[in-house]
Amino acid sequence: MDSTPSCNLAGKSLGEWHHMWVRLKDGEQLNFFAKLKSILDVGCGNGRYLKYFSKRIQFAVGIDINKKAFIKELGLNFIVADAHNLPFKNGCFDLFFSTDVLEHLSKPLRALQEMRRVSLGRIYLCTPNKLCPVDMSKVASWFGTHKRPSIEKYVTKQELAILLKIAGFRNYLITTRSFLPLGWLVEHKKAKIPSAVTKILLEIESCLEKFPFIKNLAGVLVALDWG
Repeated sequence: MDSTPSCNLAGKSLGEWHHMWVRLKDGEQLNFFAKLKSILDVGCGNGRYLKYFSKRIQFAVGIDINKKAFIKELGLNFIVADAHNLPFKNGCFDLFFSTDVLEHLSKPLRALQEMRRVSLGRIYLCTPNKLCPVDMSKVASWFGTHKRPSIEKYVTKQELAILLKIAGFRNYLITTRSFLPLGWLVEHKKAKIPSAVTKILLEIESCLEKFPFIKNLAGVLVALDWG
């Protein structure tokens, strides 16, 4: 897949752009988000992905257990709720979206079952890869730029596939993305990376994501299911 973004992330800093693009590019390049009328962002945090989807999908709702994390000024639909017990009827949404959340849940299988119930099986999920040799959460905590959550359990691609299958998903695809901690370097360490160097790094990352065996060590797992 091309490393050049096709989705509109204009106005984002390099760090935030790379963090979001790594997680969104499979959906954009597979046209996965087209013709959706509703989406539920599970564990929406500060609302950056919810804001992205609200500009292109008619009805976008975000939930998070932490009310303080959400930025109210964005004017988006937000509900305080637990991913293990979603307050919605069956099949309320065309798609559920969740990124960097599954690894923090006490009962990930239960949460996946709930997400499938409210979306009738159409999912887009991102979570850290257990096989990645560099745990950026741990590194960031060493430098004092990140406080590690009480629950932080990563999974491999195979373990995620098992969870999805048990939860009832059948038509899923799991890819591996991201080798470069650009987001962390730029946002937290204030690294200055010239645009020409950034372009080269992104091309290298794109090649690594395609290389047999090596791609299995990428930092992010992206799971899609068409339902």
